[in-house]
Amino acid sequence: MNTQEIRQLLGSKKWVQNPFGVLAAISSVSSIDPSVGREFVIRALEMRDQLKQEYQNILDELSMQVGLFPYVGGSGLTNLSLRSAILHAVHRADGVMEDIVLHSAQGRILRKLLSGESVILSAPTSFGKSLLIDIVISSKDFENIVVIVPTLALVEETRRRMSRFVDKYAIITTSNQRLGDRNIFVCTQERFFSLEHEIPKVDFFVIDEFYKLSIANDGGRATQLNQVLLKLLKTGAQFYMLGPSIKSIPDIARERLRCSFLIEDFQTVAIELHLISKKPNKPEALARLLDSLDGQTMIYCQSPASTRNVLKEYLELRHVEQSKDLEIIEAAKWTADHYHDQWLVSVALKHGIGIHHGRLPRSLGRFMVRAFEEGKLKLLLCTSTLIEGVNTAAKNVIVYDSKLDKKPLEFFTFNNIRGRSGRMFRHFIGHVYVFETPPQETLPFVDMPAINPTDKTPSSLLIQLPSEQIPQSIRGRVDKLLHQDVLPIDLLKHISNIEPEYLLDTAKYLFGLDIRELNKCCWSSRPQWEDILFSSEIIWDKLGGASSARQSAMRSSKMMTYWIWELYKTRSVANFKKNMIKNQIDKGKSPDDAVEDVLAFLRGWASYNYPKYLNALSEIANYVLSRRGVSGCNYTSFAASIEHLFQPTSFSSLEEYGLPTEISEKLLSKRIFGKDDNLESVVNALRNRELSQFADTTFERRVIEDFQQGIGRNASRKAR
Repeated sequence: MNTQEIRQLLGSKKWVQNPFGVLAAISSVSSIDPSVGREFVIRALEMRDQLKQEYQNILDELSMQVGLFPYVGGSGLTNLSLRSAILHAVHRADGVMEDIVLHSAQGRILRKLLSGESVILSAPTSFGKSLLIDIVISSKDFENIVVIVPTLALVEETRRRMSRFVDKYAIITTSNQRLGDRNIFVCTQERFFSLEHEIPKVDFFVIDEFYKLSIANDGGRATQLNQVLLKLLKTGAQFYMLGPSIKSIPDIARERLRCSFLIEDFQTVAIELHLISKKPNKPEALARLLDSLDGQTMIYCQSPASTRNVLKEYLELRHVEQSKDLEIIEAAKWTADHYHDQWLVSVALKHGIGIHHGRLPRSLGRFMVRAFEEGKLKLLLCTSTLIEGVNTAAKNVIVYDSKLDKKPLEFFTFNNIRGRSGRMFRHFIGHVYVFETPPQETLPFVDMPAINPTDKTPSSLLIQLPSEQIPQSIRGRVDKLLHQDVLPIDLLKHISNIEPEYLLDTAKYLFGLDIRELNKCCWSSRPQWEDILFSSEIIWDKLGGASSARQSAMRSSKMMTYWIWELYKTRSVANFKKNMIKNQIDKGKSPDDAVEDVLAFLRGWASYNYPKYLNALSEIANYVLSRRGVSGCNYTSFAASIEHLFQPTSFSSLEEYGLPTEISEKLLSKRIFGKDDNLESVVNALRNRELSQFADTTFERRVIEDFQQGIGRNASRKAR
């Protein structure tokens, strides 16, 4: 049989009636081309339980032959040959990870890491790259470890994984936690800078999704990630950078970093790609496809608005029964009560459908993923969070939109979405359904500007580099910044999260004001409306804040001022949400737009970008005021209050850990913890206490249980 005939036979599933010929053919292919042989073994494994014992034994030996050691376990181990049994034992992890068996490619990389070598790994989504982080930590005797991940959702997911090490390490994710003798710092690049001065000498660091070092991905965040890389490299620590399949990195990066750059194509699941006709129209084609599918299904949509359109069209075309699961029913009511009963996230939950995108409160996003993992939601509509921030997989993935940020999907992004189909031990074969021909197979080059600066490298990164690493062709740009007399170069380097050109424009503007106007900067801690308006106009027009403000639903500096002022006046997130959602609906906005604009403001602007810009403005204004002989200002207290949304500082971390603010407020009112308690005290107060009596519904009880499990309740009890 040729490979096409073998693949067709495996697809028909009739081969189990006479399996010897197929298994023999797979063995022959595996000896010639292990990659194709591995695919055939995976396809055969889907039917393993339907084979007689002697054929199961053959299939287990074939799994060992192609390096799929984790797929052999239980009674299968007793029937392995001696050679295979030894090989299987060699690939079993030690210590708290002893239940984990690695596949052959993981084993090769782990040996390099355990020998002290630094590694940059490019491998498919299903490879198990993150698992190697845990095994290295389990196996080596590090004191301080830094793990950089791209999103706060992944901070929380990683923190939960790291909780298995709580007996040995303090797991640090925010700046208001007490350090231990040994620490694992888990943070985004932005969060790293708030922790930087607290981090002791680093022994090992990890950068997850290292392709985001490329400026082409996300300019501002990529710049900061490169700055983090520079700082971590200076420690001399061993490192492990991991990410999905890419083409290459600069040769100079390999030389300077003195590491192994490995590209692996080891697959642990097989993927079937199906091109779906859009006839008679795309919504109907999707509905028909969903009628035919069995198992968990994720649908990729290009934006939150697209998830809503897909849901509305689907519910119009099909009668979808309402969920009978009590937790999901109560979750739908909870979201309706706390946001709006016509918000489509709530409507979707009623029908057992989840929605996940970047505007959801983090605790609600956590709930969606958990409910999908548990099978309570069979359908999950996702935006790009499907590839960053949602570390889950499904039997089926539907690529409904072929765009991201209004641009056609590149193969790299499409490949990452496709990689969410299939899962080891559950779905040996993942199915990907597309409505457009997939993009051409081209993988990206990751430029790593911190190591390989070019004329496209942002100035905020260039001024952090040693002069000898800056190419002659762009040295003039740096010299211009170094030798200007508007702001000290140390200040430009310190405010590293905003481009120096914006900082200089802001300073020049303030230097050009007459004293009467300049005095509008002279406020601290308790601003008036006029103070916030004046600052907002500078942030919007001079400091470069307009772009990120627009992404958070702000359309002008006056609108930004009004929303900040309303939050400042109410000092209550619950009341602010209620009032602003009603206000927006009264002005003609749909409930969906009203709710999600308010959520975007709270999550993207008030609790992150606005404080960033306001703190930068405070430093620049202070310098200018001092130079002009005017009394100074201090916006840091107000910026901190806004960042925490006028709530106890622990609330934002509890939200990240999966506990909604609404439940935190309830526990605070019952004096389970105090409003001024630091995060460590709050977590200790909540970890092992019975809290079910404070839950009004099954939904709230399950959320609390999941939260307690995530802060190490089981691990803590075990330790006792």
